[in-house]
Amino acid sequence: MGGRPKVENMAGLNGENIIVTGGAGFIGGHLVKKLVELGAKVLVIDIAIRENCIYVSSGSYKKTKFELVDIRNKSEIERIFEEFNPKFIFHLAAQALVENGFFNPIKTFETNVMGTVNILEAARKLKDLKGIIVALSDKAYGKLKTNGAYKEDFPLFGDHPYDVSKSCEDLIALTYFKTYQLPVVVTRFGNVYGEGDFHLDRIIPGICEALINNKTLEIRSNGKYVRDYLYVEDVVDGYLFLASKVDSIKGEAFNFSSSDKLSVLEVIKTAEKSINEKIKYVIKNSAKNEIPYQHLDDSKIKKLGWSSNHSLKTSLPSVLEWYKHDFYKI
Repeated sequence: MGGRPKVENMAGLNGENIIVTGGAGFIGGHLVKKLVELGAKVLVIDIAIRENCIYVSSGSYKKTKFELVDIRNKSEIERIFEEFNPKFIFHLAAQALVENGFFNPIKTFETNVMGTVNILEAARKLKDLKGIIVALSDKAYGKLKTNGAYKEDFPLFGDHPYDVSKSCEDLIALTYFKTYQLPVVVTRFGNVYGEGDFHLDRIIPGICEALINNKTLEIRSNGKYVRDYLYVEDVVDGYLFLASKVDSIKGEAFNFSSSDKLSVLEVIKTAEKSINEKIKYVIKNSAKNEIPYQHLDDSKIKKLGWSSNHSLKTSLPSVLEWYKHDFYKI
């Protein structure tokens, strides 16, 4: 489907020291697994680790170094970076939930904003650093008044705690390139789904939980909110693709999207067709600070040679199997 080169053919990571912040999390676990397969020497920084997370279940935990550290701890981050001296940094650690941002804005700002500053400040002191890939979000754009696709040169216009934290984080990352020539690349993704996501209030994990436990799925929105849905393996390939081209793209931001631009109700219909089973749901319409419509234009990254390689319809069965067999192994 996609036209990008295989990740296995991307040079420059075998044997290199690489730090992944948030590497025991959902997307981070998949990224670390791939980096290990590519022969990288990986150090993971995270504030928690679960027995059934992808980082552990894939065997990556035994093949990497692990530091149980909060990215808000500036001195510890600087110590780790100085001792490990990474060639690449993938910064994924974040407070990643919109609802948590609403109820706990202080921790959200401290983690997403100042935590990122700590990462970039520690990186600024490194001598052999080649690139930093900063994982960000379509939420950085905020509620732009458009029914078209968001492009990388659109303003970052968050207006509620989580969205503002992502806007700030995005701007801060790029200012470290503009001011200090730090080799930063920013990524902006839509909704990422896949094996290993423990946040059941997200739509795909919520669907899987409802099916497995014969529950009624509660939809927080009115069911009409539109997002891009991107499989986690495409996200990982996107990070690695950018790392392979960092010399020519540092200081830039890239949107990543897919063919799955869907409303919540369309996601449910797609899931029903994929697994040939009806999903019971109720619309609560109780969401706070959510953005009604977001679709990312990813033509910029496609011109470089990347495109999404999976669809929700074809990926969902394996995702559901993971929730059936691995999620409840706690």
